[in-house]
Amino acid sequence: MRTTYAALVLATTLGSLPVAAQTLHGSQPETCAASGPASPGELHREWIMVGWEKRRGDPPFDFRLRLGHLYHWDSSDVRLYDNFDPQHRVARSANEWASIWTEPFTALRAARHSVMDGPDVIDGGLLSASTLEFAARLDTAEGEIIGNRARSSLVWQCTSDGWKIVREHTSVRLVPREEIDAIVTARD
Repeated sequence: MRTTYAALVLATTLGSLPVAAQTLHGSQPETCAASGPASPGELHREWIMVGWEKRRGDPPFDFRLRLGHLYHWDSSDVRLYDNFDPQHRVARSANEWASIWTEPFTALRAARHSVMDGPDVIDGGLLSASTLEFAARLDTAEGEIIGNRARSSLVWQCTSDGWKIVREHTSVRLVPREEIDAIVTARD
């Protein structure tokens, strides 16, 4: 079932991108890793477990420094959405995405994550899709603990610099404190 859903997402995304984005540089495709640390699945895991982690005392969040290597900064095909954003904005560039998340993430005392399911990947050659479910334990500046479980779907475009995110959709649901404490421990 997951493979069928991921195939549908990839096919829909491929159909919505301009032909130039589907073939990248004309008819000359790039080669990107299908397995190992530079593959979409492992990059997706890095995205959540490294990029969005925060320990008490960390310096202010620098999106480009932490996550910049994963996003396509020059594509006009970027569409990024996370329903955890109170304004439910759709970013059309990595710069816009960084501007949405830098301030609220900097304000957190800590952010800890755990992968619950996945990543599941469909490799389409020039575009690949990955999904995973994660849990997040967010420690606010006011001392409140916010727990959530989320499903993240990323579409990766193969570039001369490797896989880059061009689509992101994350759906979040809040969970009670006792549930998040059982899933993600505070490790500071």
